[in-house]
Amino acid sequence: MLAATPRIGLFDLANAVTTSPHHLRRIFASSTGSTISRYRNPIRVRLALERIAEGEESLALVAAELGFADQAHLTRVVRDHAAEPPSRLRCALRA
Repeated sequence: MLAATPRIGLFDLANAVTTSPHHLRRIFASSTGSTISRYRNPIRVRLALERIAEGEESLALVAAELGFADQAHLTRVVRDHAAEPPSRLRCALRA
């Protein structure tokens, strides 16, 4: 569900699996050893890089569609996971 709907928030995710947000956080961390956000970020980075490779020019649009707070948040998370900002990766991905 996190990959299919990267913008889904904690409350909607908890509702979808019919549990409370607090319980979902607890059992998710217990099962995966990670928070939902940390688990979801690599998925969103992959999706963002796919969009950039396909030619999407607007990082702000990619950020909004994938549930990042803004373009700066997208850039920080991509840099943390891929060691380069999306603007630098754009050329490499299109090659």
